[in-house]
Amino acid sequence: DYSRLLMAISEGNIPRLQQIISVALRNGASIREVVNKLEDALEGAYNPRGYGAEDLDIATLVFRLGGHQLLFALNHKLGLPFLRTLRAKSTFTSITPTIGPIRDEQFIQNINSIVLSSRSDSPPRRGVSLMIDEIALEEMAVHFSKYNKVGGLCWKHSHIVDPVLRTYNSAADIAQKIHDGDVHLGKELTVIGASCFGEDEIYPLLAAPTCKTEDAADMERILARTIQCWSTSGAAMSVGPIWSFATDGDATRRAAGHKLFLKAPLSEDSPLYGSLINLVGLNLFTDDGEVTLDFDFKHIFKCKCICTLIRSPAGIVLNNGRVINSMVLLRYLVWLPAYDEEAVVKLLYPDDPQDVPRAVELMQAIVEFCKHQQHAINDSFSTDIDTRADLNSIALLSALIESILSPFIDVSMSLSDQMKSLSCYSHLAFAFFHAHRCSFMSYQLYYDLQTTVKNAFFCLAKQQCLDPHAPFFLGDVGDDPLELLFGRTRMIGGHNSAFSYAQALDRIGAAKDIDTVFKRHPELDPGHRHLKLTRQEGVDHINRDLWKGDIIAGRCDLPFSWRSGRESALTVLAKSQLDPIHYSFADLFNSGDIDMLHPFGENRYLGINTDD
Repeated sequence: DYSRLLMAISEGNIPRLQQIISVALRNGASIREVVNKLEDALEGAYNPRGYGAEDLDIATLVFRLGGHQLLFALNHKLGLPFLRTLRAKSTFTSITPTIGPIRDEQFIQNINSIVLSSRSDSPPRRGVSLMIDEIALEEMAVHFSKYNKVGGLCWKHSHIVDPVLRTYNSAADIAQKIHDGDVHLGKELTVIGASCFGEDEIYPLLAAPTCKTEDAADMERILARTIQCWSTSGAAMSVGPIWSFATDGDATRRAAGHKLFLKAPLSEDSPLYGSLINLVGLNLFTDDGEVTLDFDFKHIFKCKCICTLIRSPAGIVLNNGRVINSMVLLRYLVWLPAYDEEAVVKLLYPDDPQDVPRAVELMQAIVEFCKHQQHAINDSFSTDIDTRADLNSIALLSALIESILSPFIDVSMSLSDQMKSLSCYSHLAFAFFHAHRCSFMSYQLYYDLQTTVKNAFFCLAKQQCLDPHAPFFLGDVGDDPLELLFGRTRMIGGHNSAFSYAQALDRIGAAKDIDTVFKRHPELDPGHRHLKLTRQEGVDHINRDLWKGDIIAGRCDLPFSWRSGRESALTVLAKSQLDPIHYSFADLFNSGDIDMLHPFGENRYLGINTDD
């Protein structure tokens, strides 16, 4: 009988072999009966009933990535669940369309159907990060037969048309409004999502076509409406409170977020106050719900980071007016053993400016260069004055880069070390900006990076209040989950950005389902090249499972980490040629008028107005 079993297995590719044997053994079958079942399966006369969770997950991937025909083929060939079974046992993500202006019911329906329904097992309450971004749309109107309405029109101006198709004249009236420019076809899709700290899921809450004419006041109302609907839907109580609102640095959203989330100083009655008030120099302005503005650190790295500054001809000034730009770095980085001139040119002049790993590699190369050249940097007897001046400036650039980069990519760092490093960056950037202003970096970039650091300290303080025994993964800040969702959305369309509003809703829903399966089976996820921080073998984008340092929230002393970071910054600045007035932090912050976001006082935030 055992020989017959081996022969039956070796003679053909039996669909769902494990399931057949498992069912037979569960029913107390003998070896002979198992062999008979396998022979019946080979002849197509037997197919075991019932599918496990893994079968449904694989079928979901096949359907969402390859469509109905591929699932049909693999159902017949490999015995995967068919679509009818999949629909009966699984729930596909369906996003409520925004037809007309943005209203509360769109948020509420999506929160109920996408968020609350999927968290019925009552997991612990988490802090929540809201995030907003856009993805390109094909400019066309679409008909939603379920509602008998026309969608794909911009949400800002579509209040002037009746989207219901009652007669031919209804369609003609809409077409005339579009022709006259009174209402527009959406050119991009504004998507708002929610992600929980300590989890990897992303929940789409809104997908609204936009004509990109919104101003800061419009965006402020959308952000406020999102927070209000999260609360009124009951999600704030069952899922968790909103801690931050992340964006990619769009000027309109920056202005809206600034006005909404920096209204007043943190209340003395807040449970966060006792900890954060001791972080001297940290801006403590927030809104009534203590929500803070956040910017995606990967977007800063790839689009408008220090790399972009030093790759430009104007470069960056940190020390005694010395300019560090791509030409200067090209001269020195070839000193590294691992880089020849061709490799350095690829770092400084990449084919793809959106390539995060390339930007990170450049920053790491600068840090590594300074470690290799410590002797030359510290050689006070060198007669080559120009080289020594360059090396001293590059050393300052290296310290700045390492302090903002390491907390996100050095998996050995503890949470205390991460926060110390962010504090060091905040103090270094303040001193350089106080001395050189726009010659160091733009107002907008300075504001975004300091706001990112501020949000990290606020969110960690909130985690310590909510559950000090839980880990706090710094990678949960920013809008990376939404970027990953967009990456999967483009992948479903064959990286073709030309999809209609209806197709976009379907593909975002499919991307959410795919993302959910990949979170349960990370070994199946190839990742997204542009969003990886490094290209190390076997490493996708860095996540909490890879982090080796101690990141338990309650073990980090925030005031101590902040002070330690300040001392580290002072050690670096003392070796520079900056006037000490720019880094006399105790004197500068003593009045309360100056902080990291008010570098020159006068209650003026730089980088918010369009003329900055």
